[in-house]
Amino acid sequence: MNLEKTVNICAIVLLLGLALCAMMVMQHTTESNAVTTEAALHLSKKESKVVKEVRLLTLELRSLQKDVENLRDEVKRKKRKQRRND
Repeated sequence: MNLEKTVNICAIVLLLGLALCAMMVMQHTTESNAVTTEAALHLSKKESKVVKEVRLLTLELRSLQKDVENLRDEVKRKKRKQRRND
């Protein structure tokens, strides 16, 4: 009977230790997930800023391309007028 009680107590202590270890692992996992989430949020904000800048630069580039095309057309017109006058 004494041996049975000792084995039961040891089993209970081992199970409690296992539960404690599981709780510690879960806590560290939760902390790790929180840090990962914060890092992802920070990166998404950074990427959002980069995306906005790229959009602005793209729009500006398109505007510049239109200006260059207009200038080319104007130069062609002037060349044609000049040829007609010569």
